Amino acid sequence: MEKVNRSVRCTFAAALISTLLFVIGIPMLIIGATHTDAWGAGGTALMVAGIVFTAADFYAAPILWVTYGNRRTLERVVFGVEKQGLTTVARLAAHLRVKEDDARGFLDTAFAKGYLDAYVRDGDTIKKFVPERNPDEVEHDVECPSCAAKFTYRGASGKCPYCGTVYRTEEHG
Repeated sequence: MEKVNRSVRCTFAAALISTLLFVIGIPMLIIGATHTDAWGAGGTALMVAGIVFTAADFYAAPILWVTYGNRRTLERVVFGVEKQGLTTVARLAAHLRVKEDDARGFLDTAFAKGYLDAYVRDGDTIKKFVPERNPDEVEHDVECPSCAAKFTYRGASGKCPYCGTVYRTEEHG
């Protein structure tokens, strides 16, 4: 959830800054153009900055606001799955108030961006991802059958560090 929240916050900040620069760019352009004789290079620099801000953010601000809206939708998808336990596309679509096909698309995007990395989609069902563990990585806490010492080992067998008795998982279950 933190990854999608961070993405939403960054996109909001970028959209807000872009909008402000667009609004500030217009007076900069006007003031710079009317004061180029009095201010010289400073007036020209102000006018050029105003042109750049106005032109660039004329295009960037709307794109960033649309991106922000899309990320908010993905945030609602992640919230629905992680916090509200919505485990089917139908329930998620009802939560988002969209068609099931749109909900599938939002889910695919959330998975592609890594916002739901603890989950997998099996058809129209969303399940918590439980990775298979390598038997060699499984840690066993046991008591030595010979000396009663407690020790830990990984894999199919371990050796007691005190008496040297070999302990095999398959023999003791």
